[in-house]
Order: sequence, then C-alpha cells, then structure tokens
Amino acid sequence: MKHRDAVPTCLFMPPPGGPWRIRVEVADRFVPRLVGLLGRSDAPASDCGLLLIARGGVHTLGMRFAIDIAQLDRELRVLRVTSRVPPGRWITAPRGTRATLEMAADTLPPPLTGRRFYCNRDYP
Repeated sequence: MKHRDAVPTCLFMPPPGGPWRIRVEVADRFVPRLVGLLGRSDAPASDCGLLLIARGGVHTLGMRFAIDIAQLDRELRVLRVTSRVPPGRWITAPRGTRATLEMAADTLPPPLTGRRFYCNRDYP
C-alpha cells in the first residue's frame, strides 16, 4: 500500500487476545483521506490497513471491494466496528471519533469494541 502522502507505521493491540500487529498507512491530509482505498483494484493484505485521521464518517463510493471499518477515539480505543461494508455505502461516525481504520473485509478480529490500539512509537 503506497501513497505519496502516507506515512507507514505499525499499530498493535496487546494481550488479552493479542498481540495483534498491523502495518498501516496514515492519511492525515485532505486528499489522502478523501481518496482512501479508492482506485485500488484489490483490498489491502490482511495485515495492512489505512488509518484516516478525521472526525467524520467514511464512504465506500467507487470502491471495488468490501472493507472492515473500526472507528477510534483520540486514544485509539475502538468505538465501533462495522464489518463487510460493501461498495457504495456511507458509514456515519459515532460521537468521539477521531480516526478510522480501514482494512480488507473479514480481517478485524472480534471483539474489538472498547479495546485500544497502540502505535509502535507510542506504546507505554
């Protein structure tokens, strides 16, 4: 997954249920957030995703594949997970959303709601 404005990083979730590590691109500017996973012919690998730094909802208009979406608060705690979102949909953001993790469909392990991700450079 390459985008010229994206910064590769790693998120992980410690035990229980972990560690679960994923490599993400961070989209924190308008154009990378707007484009997201659009224009890609295939879904990201199961250990990769896109982290959108934005408060609003996300859409799958123009996408070619279904995705899993995890909406996170400012501390990367999972507020809501929406699985297998098909192309052509709009997903609203719950109150407190500050980032959204997009991954290929069926790659987010349940249950995630309430769990916290850590960035490789921010783990305590």
